[in-house]
Amino acid sequence: MSQADTKLSALQEFAIKKGASHAKIIDTNMIAIDDRIQLKCRYPPCINYGKNRMCPPYTPSAKEVEGIVTKYTDAMLVQVEASMPAPVITEIKNDESKLAEIVKEGGMETLNAKLLEDWKKFHALITEIEREAFKNGYYLSLGLVMGSCRLCPECDPKQPCKHPFESRPSMEAMGIDVYKTAKNAGLGFEWNQKFRIVYNGLLLID
Repeated sequence: MSQADTKLSALQEFAIKKGASHAKIIDTNMIAIDDRIQLKCRYPPCINYGKNRMCPPYTPSAKEVEGIVTKYTDAMLVQVEASMPAPVITEIKNDESKLAEIVKEGGMETLNAKLLEDWKKFHALITEIEREAFKNGYYLSLGLVMGSCRLCPECDPKQPCKHPFESRPSMEAMGIDVYKTAKNAGLGFEWNQKFRIVYNGLLLID
């Protein structure tokens, strides 16, 4: 095993040690980039479109991202599996139930609080892995998270970021097809799961 492979393997082990359910070093040609992903931010309109510095249209276009990614050789896909809150699970009626249908009054508040807590933990994990990569000589590494940035209760993209060393865009905000990329990496997941959520993040390594 080469020195580079050893360092990448150690970085992968670091991610698992810090709480990742899965972490896998992949070739960047496995990263699926599609401008239709960013189109989904606009139609139907996401509530964060144009209102979050880490979301489109403030992020690079998918075409720009595609050019950037080709300059990297390796990446690491990171996944964390989190369970749905117990109060929500107990409200599941049948196999055909949708998330919006299974949450009763007060349940959505419980769900949102749990999602925010899990998102912040996942975000911290990705930034910690990025920091570890930097310390090991991969000074151009960049971590991408999942979903809109929620480090602040409300974002004003016209003002300087309040968390410039922590805030990161999501894979989808950069035009990356998360589902296809995970499948290419052998870490595919199912949509619309009612008992667990799979958080996906990506580290571009160089």
